[in-house]
Order: sequence, then C-alpha cells, then structure tokens
Amino acid sequence: MPRFVCSLLVVVLLGAVLVRGFDEKEAMAKMMESAEACLGEVGAKDTDLQDLVKKQPATTYEGKCLRACVMKKFGLLDGNGKLDTAAGHEKAKQYTGNDPAKLKIAMEIGDICAAITVPDDHCEAAEAYGACFKSEAVKHGLM
Repeated sequence: MPRFVCSLLVVVLLGAVLVRGFDEKEAMAKMMESAEACLGEVGAKDTDLQDLVKKQPATTYEGKCLRACVMKKFGLLDGNGKLDTAAGHEKAKQYTGNDPAKLKIAMEIGDICAAITVPDDHCEAAEAYGACFKSEAVKHGLM
C-alpha cells in the first residue's frame, strides 16, 4: 500500500497529503525554509519548530502561530484565518500526481477540515486545522 504522509502542510502544515513518488525531501526542505523564516516573525523557538517537524501538537501559543505562518506562506490559510480550499485542492493535485484515488482522499480530508468551526484567532485556527488533518489522516489509514 502506498505510504501517505500528511504534511502541514498536514500538519499542518499544510494540509496536503503526500504520497510515495513525491519528493518528500524537497517538500520538507520547502516547509523548513518557510518555518525558519516564520520563527522570527512570530517569536517561536526551536522547540516549537521541533514539535511541528515531529507532527506533534503545539505546546505554546507561538508554536501555533508558527503553524499559521507556514500555512499562510503556502497559501493554505487565507487572510481571515480560514482554509483556502481552492489552494488546498491545487496542492493536493500537485502532491498526488493527479492519481484519482489519492486525489479523492486528499480532497475529502481538505473539505472535511475546511468545514470545521475554528476560532477567529489565526494561530488557534491553524492548530485546529492541523488537529483535523491529523485525525482524518489516521481515519483514512494515512498515518
């Protein structure tokens, strides 16, 4: 069975489902580049970054803001702190190689998570979306 990894882009991150065949190293490098740029912007610490990398819930408010910043840099979180489903669908197409079965799962997870009620605070919203992505990925056997 193909190995799926929820990136924050899952996790976050970022709301996309990565599959075997996709250059996971390249995706992780892009995520790390964005995350490192966001560290100073939001006042997050290296421990917050490690939580993100390990796909663990944020342990600080700054860690939640780090996730929001990364999601914004990837275009997955809009200016209102809500998931941009159109951008998410485009990322899903990119990361699944347009494989119909994989794309369907990725879109389903994105749509489910986009429909949840999240706080107005962008940092708290990003954490809620990340928890949803992770939960749905587990339900679909992706993690």
